[in-house]
Amino acid sequence: MLLAGLIVWTAWDIIRESLNILLEGLPRGLKLNDVVGSMRAVEGVMDVHDLHIWSLGSSTHALSCHVLIADVPPSASDAVLRSLNGMLAERFHIAHTTVQFEHASCGLSGNGCVIPVGQERHHHH
Repeated sequence: MLLAGLIVWTAWDIIRESLNILLEGLPRGLKLNDVVGSMRAVEGVMDVHDLHIWSLGSSTHALSCHVLIADVPPSASDAVLRSLNGMLAERFHIAHTTVQFEHASCGLSGNGCVIPVGQERHHHH
């Protein structure tokens, strides 16, 4: 009885991690808010949403998200992507990322984004 308990006790961590991977749960030791906060702190990033992180293995994590950036040329969004990926790999050990950029073309005028009529189809959520 005691032995069985001991086996379950020592295996629990492994079982829990396996379940987490099977359920594509958030990797242990990662907090979504931390990741979102760090991503928002990257220069050029205005907002982050639809963030998902899951385990591909015990130490390999994947991430996908939508990142709102200013309406900048691709060269500039490339730089943002590079700093995002660098920070994620370094701080959170997330090497597999899928980042979808959304461009805010409203400036920071404070009156929100006005979508001109006829362009709604470009606005995806």
